[in-house]
Amino acid sequence: MLDDACIHIVGMGLRKEGPNKGPYLYIFEEQPQQEECTACRHNQTKRESMLEAEHTDRSSSKALHIRQIKIGETYYSFQGGSMGSLLQADFVQAYLFIQQMTENGWCIPKESLFYEMDWHHIALAELRLNGVYDNLPELKGEIGQVTLGMTSRQYTVQIPVQLERGKTAELRFSLEEGGEEIVCYINQVGMSQPLQEQQERFQDVQFREIALQHQSIEEFERMKKSVLDALEEQCPAGMGYFTVEYECTRENFSAQFYTVEELDCVLEPVETHIIGGSTGVTTILMMGGKPEPETGPHGLRSRSTVVQSVVPVETQTLAAELFLIIETIPEKDYHFKV
Repeated sequence: MLDDACIHIVGMGLRKEGPNKGPYLYIFEEQPQQEECTACRHNQTKRESMLEAEHTDRSSSKALHIRQIKIGETYYSFQGGSMGSLLQADFVQAYLFIQQMTENGWCIPKESLFYEMDWHHIALAELRLNGVYDNLPELKGEIGQVTLGMTSRQYTVQIPVQLERGKTAELRFSLEEGGEEIVCYINQVGMSQPLQEQQERFQDVQFREIALQHQSIEEFERMKKSVLDALEEQCPAGMGYFTVEYECTRENFSAQFYTVEELDCVLEPVETHIIGGSTGVTTILMMGGKPEPETGPHGLRSRSTVVQSVVPVETQTLAAELFLIIETIPEKDYHFKV
């Protein structure tokens, strides 16, 4: 058990061919019942889609974020991985892997929580081992330690706020009924004009000199045109993004704001150009920012975020919501008696 998450180490496998060849550790993890996906339904708002995605978010997975495991006297570290339900149509390799394991005598112990668990509730994570292996190492001994890397958890709060340039605000909320009151202090609301900012950047003599140390003039001009064309398409001259500088009484919390219009509007996919020449059906350029002072007026860590909705630069107020709170969870070691 890793806190409230139940995992079971299945074993190791070695892929000898293909682009993903190498050694992998396979782990079962309990997951909630997956309901029918409605993300692709017509007439679904962004709010509905995001609320639905919250229940299928993989960021809460423990197995997928394991950085290191000690088995016996050996430490095994990992460089990433993937995860899917045993009954997911596009994760058929999980079924084939379990079939091969059982054919070679593997089974789940009767005392395991997974022994009688419905396959709809089981996900299989595959973690790529660091290092080069011609043959799989032999797993000897008990699990002594599991190290989880830094993870995050999302909370939907949906707190209405009228963002007004040059004004401050306080947003108070709890993540559960009767829980700790959390305060988000909005210290400054401003406007970012990315097209103008990037034009000024490319005109800066020092920036140009540094860039030309690593690329030719022709490459620099192509990059400049690609960046400015993409910005012009998404946020043309005279348009910009609201920026919010804030503090939160929980050090490891960060906030994401959305306009009410964006949340409650059914948006059709729009083809956009991605820097590099490709095309896609999603917004790629995400504007971000960082406040100058590290500490805000309330003595807390100062943070900055951008409301990812384009508005005319003369806009003074914006009907928005503090929609998501993202909790950063630091690396953690779990120790087990052997």
